[in-house]
Amino acid sequence: MPENDTGRMEWRAKWWLLIASLVTLAVLVGAAVKENFLADWYRYQNQYSEILHEKATDDQGRMIADRFQVQIVQNVVPDLGRIDRCMTCHVGVDDPRMADQSQPFTTHPGTYLEKHDPTRFGCTVCHQGQGRATEIADAHGRVSHWDFPMLEKQNLKATCSKCHLDEELYGLDAGLGALDETAQPDFVVQGKRLAAEKGCFGCHALNGRGGTVGPDISFVGDKTRHQFDFTHFEKHEPREVEYWLRKHFLEPNEISPGTLMPDLGLDEQQADALTAYMLSLRKKVALAQYRPSLRAASAPVGARAFSGEELYQMNCSSCHGKDGRESEVPGIRTPALNNVDAQAVAGDDYYRFIIAKGRSGSAMPAWGPGKGNLSQDEIDRIVGYIRRWQPAGAKLSDISARTGDVLNGRSYYQGLCGNCHGNRGEGGIGNALNVPTFLSIASDRFLAEAIVNGRPGTAMASWKQLPAQGVSDILAYIRSWQAKPPSFRMVQEKLRTGGAAIVKTGAQLYRGNCASCHGSEGEGGIGVRLNTQDVLRVVDNEFLYRSIVEGRPSTAMPAWSYLPAEQVAALIAYLRSWQDGMPLAIAPAPPTGDYALGEVHYRVSCQGCHGEQGVGGVGSQLSNPEFLRSVSDEVLFHWIGKGRTGTAMKGFLYGEQGVTGLKASQIADVIAYLRYLGTREDPGILRSGAGDANLGAQLFKGSCASCHGMDGEGASGPQLNNPSFLRAASDGFLAATIVLGRTGTPMKSMVHGLEGLAQVEPAQVQDVIAYMRQWEFPDTWRKPRLVAEMSPRAIASGQELYEQACSGCHGPKGLGERDGPGYFAPALNNPEFLSAASDGFLLATIARGRSRTPMRPFGKGAGGIASLEAEQISDIVSFIRTWQEK
Repeated sequence: MPENDTGRMEWRAKWWLLIASLVTLAVLVGAAVKENFLADWYRYQNQYSEILHEKATDDQGRMIADRFQVQIVQNVVPDLGRIDRCMTCHVGVDDPRMADQSQPFTTHPGTYLEKHDPTRFGCTVCHQGQGRATEIADAHGRVSHWDFPMLEKQNLKATCSKCHLDEELYGLDAGLGALDETAQPDFVVQGKRLAAEKGCFGCHALNGRGGTVGPDISFVGDKTRHQFDFTHFEKHEPREVEYWLRKHFLEPNEISPGTLMPDLGLDEQQADALTAYMLSLRKKVALAQYRPSLRAASAPVGARAFSGEELYQMNCSSCHGKDGRESEVPGIRTPALNNVDAQAVAGDDYYRFIIAKGRSGSAMPAWGPGKGNLSQDEIDRIVGYIRRWQPAGAKLSDISARTGDVLNGRSYYQGLCGNCHGNRGEGGIGNALNVPTFLSIASDRFLAEAIVNGRPGTAMASWKQLPAQGVSDILAYIRSWQAKPPSFRMVQEKLRTGGAAIVKTGAQLYRGNCASCHGSEGEGGIGVRLNTQDVLRVVDNEFLYRSIVEGRPSTAMPAWSYLPAEQVAALIAYLRSWQDGMPLAIAPAPPTGDYALGEVHYRVSCQGCHGEQGVGGVGSQLSNPEFLRSVSDEVLFHWIGKGRTGTAMKGFLYGEQGVTGLKASQIADVIAYLRYLGTREDPGILRSGAGDANLGAQLFKGSCASCHGMDGEGASGPQLNNPSFLRAASDGFLAATIVLGRTGTPMKSMVHGLEGLAQVEPAQVQDVIAYMRQWEFPDTWRKPRLVAEMSPRAIASGQELYEQACSGCHGPKGLGERDGPGYFAPALNNPEFLSAASDGFLLATIARGRSRTPMRPFGKGAGGIASLEAEQISDIVSFIRTWQEK
């Protein structure tokens, strides 16, 4: 290359190097000038210096102003990993003289800095933003590649949750959705309340509790914008978490097409509040010194137990609706909980297990421990709230067969009851009702309670929607099956013409029907002592007649109304054979007394044996309406005053052997009180408390368990460990059933001396009852009893019937929607559902149907799209049970 060319190239390179050096120097000088003289922080510090000089009204103020240096101010907080230069611009945050200035010079609002020294906490731990930056846009974090821009004003309290306990933020009863009335009404608190009211936790889990349909929101406030989808945002819209959350609440389908998140119809303020609350859901700082202890308070520390309504609204309302009628989430068809027919057949245990275990393959998640993490007690409260949607049901005291209309009752019965109990009460899915021994011991109260409240866990549904008159009509129709007793006149005629042989006949009848309760010689036992002159020489034949044919409802004494006149006469004649001498001339009763005073005397002298309000105990039931209708005041006065020989009943007149002494007028007061009690149709349920439960357990397992199950859960015989049944059944009803059995059914008498299995002594009956009473009170979670016949015949028949009547809605495999398009009914082939549903639930649902749903009744005569016999419905249940895992 020529030397001149080389020289020119070197000369050019030197010039370019000089130019580049000058440009670089200019850039560096410009950067230095901008950083030190034109930067935002420099400009603000100079302005602040001028403000200080303006406020300097004395020598000390001027000295402070003169000493102020324009420089970068920096707080280093290694514990929190913060280096913040925010106070370089916001230099007056801790200067009370700057309270009248505008940003960025004004004093920090409130008293926050008294406990949040910036040198210890920094600024960005609360406000977010880019702490090391000194330019406005950079420092506020509203630039590319910075994940946590400074929070908007309404969301500034969202970061308090990093250090503070929920109890401090929301009140002492804080928890999932709970708020204290004293909590500050800021956006975060409003958002927490809205999240609970709108049922957000039904889909979203928070701190291990809540649903799983939507994403876990426990730490959503810690997420960055990179964890949100901004695909459907307009170009001009900011890509910030705050903005995404707000728009998500206002227009969920706009930014997340196809989401299950419903449009909640929120206004802008509500969306802002929910956004603030979501941003507050953050992890706590690791260092304990930044997490203050709960402040001392007058109220005891600890979370308030949420009511069932609060728990339902938080966890269930988003899918099942606030009133339990339908889902508010598009595309989710959830069964209506607020449905009278559903609640009529579903026991509490059904709801408990469905809530706890959920339904796999559906939108219903599990809410029990390890899933939604609701406790059993909380689930019980939710079930209790759901039960509040049931009608109250007719008052039992307003129901009586005496006031019922038989014809109306027949219509009710055939439309509502016959498909389970048979058109003439012969039985089917339900127990046989047209059984003389059953009707003779079942009081109107017992029958009414079964109709109104049902027997949860069995096929006996509740009928709470029926009025009292409708239930009375049904009772009148059921009572029409009972044989009408012979008239007293006919019995008297048989007594007059019976001759000596009638006593022999009466002895045979007594041994077969009465001795097991009243003793072989009338000495008493389960029933009262009859062989005492204070009965036989005091009462007339009409009293004995009425005692036999009318019985004593709610006691072990049945109404022997189906005995013919000659047999009733024979029994009376046999009882009279124990009588010694002519009838006693008893003193007339004093004038009617004061029942209010009589109540006081009764409590002191009588209640210990005869029970509160005469319901019975060691002594007989005195408040029994049938007894009081048949006994005169003179007889009552004689028995109370003189007692009954051969029994524990002593006389209470002064000078007799009673534990207290009463005047004649005071006994008249007691009689007035008993008469008052007799005006009530329901004398109460006798639970004597007698008997040895340990001995009863052995007797039950040896004599009853083969039919009723080892724990009374039911097998071929009905379920006995049903709290609803036991609450309605008196000791007398249970005793009479054990003693008499049920004619026309496999239930035979269990007492020695009677035709039947004869495995229990009369004195042991109360022991068996004492054991059964242990099942009444504990309201525990219990698995349903399964009684379906799992024979090849029943399963094959049930499969054919299911394909004909059920598969069109529930799917050929019982999977509902998962069986294919067009199948819309809930899945029956579901392990959690089959585990929770008793056979009674399935039987009653098929027979009864569900109002306000496509599920029509299938029971015979129920007016549905098919009319199935009881055995056919049972076969369908047998087939459905084949889907259940062993």
